Amino acid sequence: MTAVDPPAQPGPDDEQLVGALIPPTVPQRPASAAPLPMLPALALPSTAALADLLLDVARVDSSGRVSARALLAALGWRCGRRLGIAVVHGALVVGAAASGLHTVGARDEVALPAAGRRMCGIDTGRAVVLAASPAQQVLVVHPAEVVAGLLVDWYARLGGGDDAHRP
Repeated sequence: MTAVDPPAQPGPDDEQLVGALIPPTVPQRPASAAPLPMLPALALPSTAALADLLLDVARVDSSGRVSARALLAALGWRCGRRLGIAVVHGALVVGAAASGLHTVGARDEVALPAAGRRMCGIDTGRAVVLAASPAQQVLVVHPAEVVAGLLVDWYARLGGGDDAHRP
């Protein structure tokens, strides 16, 4: 029997790289970020729009929705319209937003997020005051207690306190 020698293993000096198979190195330059579009921030209506302010009262249902058919029609918001909702100074401000997470419902209602309702003190089953500004395309949801507090302060400033009803 003759012994068969195993094939010799190639060493590091025996291998050659084929230049056509190695891609050229490209200098890496830092990627520049594309400018993001500026989204309009939701805000309370300005004093210029107060003359056009439309008001309504609604009750928050057990699912956290408010029906606002007349105000939504005045704003031109129909079923499926995308909305953004933010808490601004203790009120929920709703505005049309192409990338909004919320929509106008089939029954002309707006679902108010639970976290926002909690932040504003809006409970289900309670009344809210809705203020719409068609000029600024916003709907503001206020707890009724806030508006009642404003009226009490106004009456006190007018001098119509408890003493006004006494003979």
